[in-house]
Amino acid sequence: MIEAVNLHKAFGNKHVLQGFDLKIEKGESVVVIGGSGSGKSVFLKHVLRLLEPDKGSVFIDGTDISNLDEAGLYKVRRRFGMLFQGSALFDSLEVWRNVGFQHLQERKLPERQ
Repeated sequence: MIEAVNLHKAFGNKHVLQGFDLKIEKGESVVVIGGSGSGKSVFLKHVLRLLEPDKGSVFIDGTDISNLDEAGLYKVRRRFGMLFQGSALFDSLEVWRNVGFQHLQERKLPERQ
C-alpha cells in the first residue's frame, strides 16, 4: 500500500503539492495524469524519498518512510521502478536488459531469466 497524507512541496514560490492525499491499496492499479508542472513526478519522487516533503507523510505498507535508515530505504526502493522524463535508457541494450539492468548489475538474476 502507498499512502500520501497532507503532502506539501514548494520550490521557491511555486507550490507544487498542497495538501495532496492519495491511498493506493495493494493490487490496485492507478494512473497518475496531469499537465506539465502539476506534481506527478514530484509525488513519485516523494514515494521513493528522492525528495523530502515540506509537510506531510508518505507511508509504504503502513511504514512512514521518513523514519527509515538507508538499509530500510533501500528495501523500499528496490520494490519500485521509475522511469523519469528525459530518461537515460541505454540505447545499445535490448529492452529486457534496460528493464532488468539493476538486477543484472547486482547479479540477482541470471541473464536467461
